Amino acid sequence: MIERNLGNLERVIRLISGIVLVALALTAPSLSLTEMFISFFGLTLVLNGIFSRCYVWYIFNLNT
Repeated sequence: MIERNLGNLERVIRLISGIVLVALALTAPSLSLTEMFISFFGLTLVLNGIFSRCYVWYIFNLNT
């Protein structure tokens, strides 16, 4: 398991933006491939915010 590498402000920003993206994608009249990609990306942001870990930051050895 990797160490926590997200700061509190970044966690909040990721949570809010992820929730907004998932809500926008799921309120679309039909769930196309684009909406599915947006909802997956939003869900990834939400999980990053909840667990305070980002694997992209881990690969580049960044901490915020």
